[in-house]
Amino acid sequence: MGSNLANVKHNIFLTYCHEVVGVAMKWLVKQHFPMSAIAEAKNFQETLSVLPKKNYDLVVLDAEIADNVHLLGAVRRIKSLSPLTRILIFSELDEAIYGPKYLAFGTNGFLAKNADVDDIVLAIETALRGEVFHAENEKSQSVPLQQGSTVNKEHRLSSREYQIADLLVKGISLSEIARSTSLKETTISTYKKRIFAKVGVKNLSDLIAVWEIYQ
Repeated sequence: MGSNLANVKHNIFLTYCHEVVGVAMKWLVKQHFPMSAIAEAKNFQETLSVLPKKNYDLVVLDAEIADNVHLLGAVRRIKSLSPLTRILIFSELDEAIYGPKYLAFGTNGFLAKNADVDDIVLAIETALRGEVFHAENEKSQSVPLQQGSTVNKEHRLSSREYQIADLLVKGISLSEIARSTSLKETTISTYKKRIFAKVGVKNLSDLIAVWEIYQ
């Protein structure tokens, strides 16, 4: 599969935690995007040190270079430094579980490390076009990201959800939230489940950990 962007020059930043992954990714990018300039980092600290020095069209973040919270923080930092930079998450984690969380932070896709070459090239192409790559339906349409948006619309909290999430993070009980919002406790519980699903967390501790980043 040849890339439609093979003759377009881009600045691409690759991160990886294993040398073999880095070698393979650099080879793939050079083969399919030969006009592009490649920079790289082998760990999280190096990533944070090198990234601010230049504006990149695409950053491929290896999810295993840092824990979940720090990686999401890196995504937010990249977006704050360069809002137009596209971000692909490259990971061994289950896309069905972790993909929505990273998409909610405005990334351009979640790519499994066991993906075939065609999918990796397509994911990079899709991200460089400013669209969102979805592995499960990559042959169909891609979803454009609106400029300036850091959270995809399907994952964005409503004003009520945001209010309740903020109260939960502050340690307010479901019953107290119900009283202050004039809603039933069962309704608050439903909101809580919906918030967890949108943010991509499984429990309150995880929500607290990522809440500052999510805002």
